[in-house]
Amino acid sequence: MMVHEQLGIYKVRLPLPFRLNHVNCYAIKGKSGWWLVDAGLSREATREGWMQFFEEQAIAPTDILGIYLTHFHPDHYGCSGWLQSYSEGAPVYIGEIDADRINRYWKDENYILKAMRVLFKENGMPDDILVKVVDSIDNLIPYTSPHAELTTLQSGQIIELGDHVYQVILTPGHTDGHICFFNKEHGVLLSGDHLLPDISSNVSLWPQPGADSNPLENFLRAIHSIRSLNCQCALPAHGKPFSNIEERISQLENHHQERLELIKNCAGSGATAYQVCQQVFRQDLSVHELRFAMAETLAHLVYSMYKGELEVSLMGGVYTYSLKR
Repeated sequence: MMVHEQLGIYKVRLPLPFRLNHVNCYAIKGKSGWWLVDAGLSREATREGWMQFFEEQAIAPTDILGIYLTHFHPDHYGCSGWLQSYSEGAPVYIGEIDADRINRYWKDENYILKAMRVLFKENGMPDDILVKVVDSIDNLIPYTSPHAELTTLQSGQIIELGDHVYQVILTPGHTDGHICFFNKEHGVLLSGDHLLPDISSNVSLWPQPGADSNPLENFLRAIHSIRSLNCQCALPAHGKPFSNIEERISQLENHHQERLELIKNCAGSGATAYQVCQQVFRQDLSVHELRFAMAETLAHLVYSMYKGELEVSLMGGVYTYSLKR
């Protein structure tokens, strides 16, 4: 469906096999062809969704001139390799930081599985649950193949999508190298997972070394920076387009401040990240969702630690967080 006539932007809603059951990708029509933003998971349902859209719009493979990705997560990167092949070699663009993360996490699966196992075990996750969580990551990796040949983008770079120019905006937090695409003329932000209308973006601590050590600090700084753009409309990866940008940013800032207070209170005189996670998040989470909840709990604990509000100690190979005395 068309979501912005002047810019020629169509929304392509693709299914996901999770509780969050869709991802919005975008197709942008120009005089010389089409550009795509984000790709969906590499699975048959995604390919069918793209093929249906291409047939409806009479898009030939060689009409696709570029594929732009907001970040490296499988529901955004996953099908880009197939799209590149289908389009007979259209370039696939992504920010340089997340291009590195693809090499580190999706192309070297032994690294990410081992690193996540260590991270969660050191933060108190029981072994029986840990096995299931790591398996869920292992099951997700095939959704990123075949891999695309990538061209990297720099923060601030000017690109053309359709017949209009956009600026690449670095918005770290949801991933270390998440980028948005902003059209100043119409005040339109292709916001990926950085700014969502109904849910808060997951902000996760990933294993060290090689990942940012304080992702929540990055996220809060990045959503605040959107205020300076005079953005009139955001086209998100999940949910409907929205225009209450300033209000939504304030809501997200308040949400994270409340979550920080709750997590600090749960840590109290001493608790592992897993124990805090169990108190903060609901108990009917899928294994997939528990991984996100655990990593987000860690991001909040680390943020408070850097602020000097929590301290951490290592006992028996497990980290315990507590209010700083």
